[in-house]
Amino acid sequence: MSVIGVNEGLPAAVEKILPEALDLSHRVHANPEIAFQERQAASWTAELLASHGFDVTAPAGGLETAFVARWQGDRPGPVIAFAGEYDALPEVGHGCGHNLMCSSSAAAAIAAASVLGRAFAGEIRFIGTPAEEAGNGKVHLIGAGLFADVDVCLQIHPSDSNAAESLCLAVTEIDVTFHGKLAHASGDPWLGKNALDAIVLLHTMVAQWRQHLKPGERVHGIITHGGAAPNVVPDLTRGAWYVRTPIDEDLDAMIDRFGSMAEAAALATGCSVELEMDPANRCRTMLNNPTLLEIWRRHLGTEGIEEDPVDPNAGSTDMANVSHEVPTIHPYLSIAPSGTPGHSHEFADAAGGPDGDAMLPRAIRILAATAVELIEQPELVERAWAELREQGGGRRAAD
Repeated sequence: MSVIGVNEGLPAAVEKILPEALDLSHRVHANPEIAFQERQAASWTAELLASHGFDVTAPAGGLETAFVARWQGDRPGPVIAFAGEYDALPEVGHGCGHNLMCSSSAAAAIAAASVLGRAFAGEIRFIGTPAEEAGNGKVHLIGAGLFADVDVCLQIHPSDSNAAESLCLAVTEIDVTFHGKLAHASGDPWLGKNALDAIVLLHTMVAQWRQHLKPGERVHGIITHGGAAPNVVPDLTRGAWYVRTPIDEDLDAMIDRFGSMAEAAALATGCSVELEMDPANRCRTMLNNPTLLEIWRRHLGTEGIEEDPVDPNAGSTDMANVSHEVPTIHPYLSIAPSGTPGHSHEFADAAGGPDGDAMLPRAIRILAATAVELIEQPELVERAWAELREQGGGRRAAD
């Protein structure tokens, strides 16, 4: 198939925006902000898009650090959206490379708009999506309708490999609080009810459960409060756990099993327990779209990038929730040697160093070329929608 969408002016447009994209990436990397607090990153990204003629609405979707930037053609047509993440990890900084995600998506939107001008059918859109690492901002934005008229959503993810297809686990976070009874830990411990024992017991039960998890399932957590002083029987402890599965429908059963363990730990120690889950803080599995994968792989080859095998060891992302709403692609591009752990200081260094910088123009070119091709060949968008409906997704009713 001929690549009509790769406008001859695209390489020059990417080279023109690249210095600003690198500057944005470096600034966001040097000033890491955690979920829902990405005020500088969101502002800098919005300012870049506005300076190139995009109409910016900020804040958006009820989230302070979310925004929408639009570049509209002169007549109706496909709305191609770039998602842009910019939150960092506590203590680690940009160990997931989100500085490269907001900068590549924003620059790709600008490059695509540059070669399309205004004489085209459709719209190029950037959606600034906060809190991917904790809080699942895109779930809130879906509920607020920010993806309601989007036809395709695009975003890359930095990695230690190159892969078009993304595997993601369904996940939810469970916050646990145990209530016990205070007592002197030496003078009269028999009068106390030890909430620390309860949460340690839960942690131990989860560790024993792991032997019996199905392939791909994951349960992991931390104790966030273990007591006030070593000479006081703790009456309050807290923890947070993630429960993950490669099958959406299995998540509720895992939550029920976890809840039974928490109740058992409370019963064994004479404590009480509270479990809290936010329905919006729940990610789904990824629906990879065949048409978008085909287009991406072709442009990946044009860049001379050889695709690696899909990594079966998956994490989770709220971008997967978007994939159930509209045709979506969330491919990986390498910035670090194979085997470099994500969410690590090593990966954060790569995201802000020469390897991350080298990946950025490639990501911008492939993202922009994919968007322009979809604008120029709207039949590809319709095909992608038909595939999504066959997978059981899609907010639109079948024709």
